Amino acid sequence: MKKSHPLVKKICVHTFLIFLAIVTITPFAYIVMIAFGKNIVGTSATIPKEFTLANFQRLFRETAFLDWIKNSLWIGLVTMIISVVFVSITVYAFSRLRFHGKQKLFQFILLVQVFPLTLSMVSIFRIFVTLGILNDIKGLIIVNSTLASAGLVLLAKGYFDTIPFEIDEAAMVDGASRLQTLIHVILPLAKPMLAVVAIQSFVIAYNEYVIASTVMTQGLDTMPLAVGLQSMITGQYGTNWSMYCAAALLGSLPMIVLFYSLQKYFIGGMTEGSVKL
Repeated sequence: MKKSHPLVKKICVHTFLIFLAIVTITPFAYIVMIAFGKNIVGTSATIPKEFTLANFQRLFRETAFLDWIKNSLWIGLVTMIISVVFVSITVYAFSRLRFHGKQKLFQFILLVQVFPLTLSMVSIFRIFVTLGILNDIKGLIIVNSTLASAGLVLLAKGYFDTIPFEIDEAAMVDGASRLQTLIHVILPLAKPMLAVVAIQSFVIAYNEYVIASTVMTQGLDTMPLAVGLQSMITGQYGTNWSMYCAAALLGSLPMIVLFYSLQKYFIGGMTEGSVKL
């Protein structure tokens, strides 16, 4: 009787995991079917009777999809680079240096994350107008880099705190400056967390919609992917779910490639970085 308990437990765990996998995969599979389906007129359709590549052909021919994804890739990649550099320097200062007001400054960064983004939209819009960067990708890069870095500093600090300070002291005894210690000693040890920062910042910038839909209002070719996809539902293209799902499917590929390229480091950074949060 006792031997049956591990078997029952294993069956329950596997049943739950299978159910979770089905719940996770079903929406994605449904998007794939609509993207390749022929004559899909609404989201209430079941399994398409015919499959075609015409939706993808129309997507490239009738919309500015290539411009949208190019803009989003540029925003995401530049934001990722800026965030990795900024977070590395900021977290090293919070983790290793002693200076007046360090705790209050760290709490202020936490407060930025608590403050609802929607309440700051008017201020962000006015800043864009004042600086003359309305409908300019550079403005989105600045905002996304700031928001992404502020949140990731809180996550990365926990990981940097796990790196022994004796390593810094040994490097400085050998004649290394703080900058050399950061670049040649600390950052190589923090690769898992840097991967987390890179992926998270890219995803935040690549998927951002609220700010982009407010400050990017002119010219379909200047819009990022998220705003462009929305225009396929409520804009000049009307409602075409097949083309929308085709665009969403192709638009998700850069994030999938980035995640699987850095998957090993990402998992390690998420698990180890949470130790001292």
